Amino acid sequence: MKMREFSIKTDKLEYLGYAQEELSLGVIEEHLFEELDVPEEYIKNLELTDDKIYIRLIDKVRYFNEDWYVSIQRIA
Repeated sequence: MKMREFSIKTDKLEYLGYAQEELSLGVIEEHLFEELDVPEEYIKNLELTDDKIYIRLIDKVRYFNEDWYVSIQRIA
């Protein structure tokens, strides 16, 4: 299914090397932009709650076959 909105439980992100309490929006952004190579301009909204990260991508671009998109789907 091709989605533009993702919800990722923060406890699934242990591979980042941070305890759940240490996760911040800055850490998440760094991981998305530098490790997963998500183009910054494709992120419409990024929100971090106590137990989830919400990622909303822009609607105007076709990116469904991009490696970074597949990676986000895999962890979501």
